[in-house]
Amino acid sequence: MLLSVENLKVFFHSDGAVSRAVDGVSYEIRKGETVCLVGESGCGKTVSVLAILGLIPQPPGEISGGKIFFKGKNLLDLDEEEFQKIRGKEISMIFQEPMTSLNPVFTIGDQIEEAITTHDTVEGAEAHRRTIELLADVGIASPEERTKDYPHNLSGGQRQRVMIAMALACKPDLVIADEPTTALDVTIQDQILHLFRELKEKRHMALLYITHNLGVVAEIADRIYVMYAGIIAEVGSVEQIFRNPHHPYTMGLLASLPSRAKKGQSLYSIPGAVPDPAYKPQGCPFNPRCPHVQESCRRTFPEMCDFEDHHFARCPIIFQQRKGS
Repeated sequence: MLLSVENLKVFFHSDGAVSRAVDGVSYEIRKGETVCLVGESGCGKTVSVLAILGLIPQPPGEISGGKIFFKGKNLLDLDEEEFQKIRGKEISMIFQEPMTSLNPVFTIGDQIEEAITTHDTVEGAEAHRRTIELLADVGIASPEERTKDYPHNLSGGQRQRVMIAMALACKPDLVIADEPTTALDVTIQDQILHLFRELKEKRHMALLYITHNLGVVAEIADRIYVMYAGIIAEVGSVEQIFRNPHHPYTMGLLASLPSRAKKGQSLYSIPGAVPDPAYKPQGCPFNPRCPHVQESCRRTFPEMCDFEDHHFARCPIIFQQRKGS
């Protein structure tokens, strides 16, 4: 196993309240696999991966429990100097908005070369050659000319490709992509997803893709973890999740997807909102929004149920209904 997150808890302390942003999350990624972490904004997806990279601000954040194993080593045991040797080299991240991640006063070429030389002992000419090669790999036209451009000279799609090039600069084993296509139009989004598939096959890297868009997930995922209010609600392959979802939250997400069959109809929307992580309801955190809620859901936190063939969901109510039918 390349990455194994085990019962991770990340809490934030503010004004006397404790926000349980990540509340006992577990997931794993194998070499060369694409895993998608799915859920609405505020579910704790990004916080969980920032913990992997050692980027939780402490305080106000606190990793209150759990383990994160990467290549058999618990990352939570590392100091900052040890983390820096892994971050960007063995694990890299692509953020949602490249304009806030790219430095506006340095050229694209300078920034990619810095990513290379920080973790690799290469000369300036070799770093420049590899920069041009990376830009070509991610589909940037006239890559040598683009090295002289500043971020504001590029389109949104081109900037995101530059971010992907920087993430790949040191040939990492794992790339984490946090909503990398959210700010792009549909055509560019499709091009970026196609690029991810090509690069994954060419470089044999693992990809952890964070998104709220199940339509994107269908394009690239091998396995899916559905996250809600700081917990994992459902786990399964793409086919299992899309063909036979078991958790009411997953069902709601799928029902809200637009389709040709729904043309002219109003899209379904899950009622209510993700609870404040500082004031989660007792029992199942989804119970105030759930159409299948029973009294036990309001009292007892649900265990993960094994429905079939490594397809798990945290809903004993649906489990009993389907096993009984």
